[in-house]
Amino acid sequence: MSESISRRPGRPLGGQLVVDREHVLDAAERVIRRDGAGSSLEAVAVEAGVTKPIVYDRVGGRADLADALAERLADRMVLATRTALAGETLSQTGLTRFIEANLRTVADHRELFLYVTGGSTEQTALGRLSLAGMSTQPLAKTLAVWRSGIQQDPGVAEAWAFGIVGMLQMVSQWWITQEGLSAAEVAGQISELLWNGLPGRA
Repeated sequence: MSESISRRPGRPLGGQLVVDREHVLDAAERVIRRDGAGSSLEAVAVEAGVTKPIVYDRVGGRADLADALAERLADRMVLATRTALAGETLSQTGLTRFIEANLRTVADHRELFLYVTGGSTEQTALGRLSLAGMSTQPLAKTLAVWRSGIQQDPGVAEAWAFGIVGMLQMVSQWWITQEGLSAAEVAGQISELLWNGLPGRA
């Protein structure tokens, strides 16, 4: 039996590569980082050393890939923002650190962020919602603790966190196109806006 017939799908000729979902996602990140947010599934397949149908089998289409990569990006945002808010009761300084951590994570993964939040109108909305939904937890928890501490309803924390993170997505998309504005500067400006609108702040 020839090698081309006996080899399993997803394994290149002569290779011993095990092609799983994470392998394809790693390849997608490399392509997006190198070629930008307009990278195609064909380019991902080439980078992964597989055919395009294998990419569909392991991950799905463009929207599915964006959703999976949004989860990876959200994990990095959660790690950065959780560190920024560690041990903090809510304060303007803590809010500034949270925003700056968000912005720096976006800057570190600029093309990945644009890929996740780009695409068709439907994909853009789903990508933004997915990213926001997975990255609000640290802020929502801090807001809930703070609201409880001032004897106010903590039930608003999740909605507020979504509102703040959603706004930060738009700010991030604007900021990464600007020159001469640091993450710290923008974080200070946005935290001032938000802090002045938070009832019960100290």
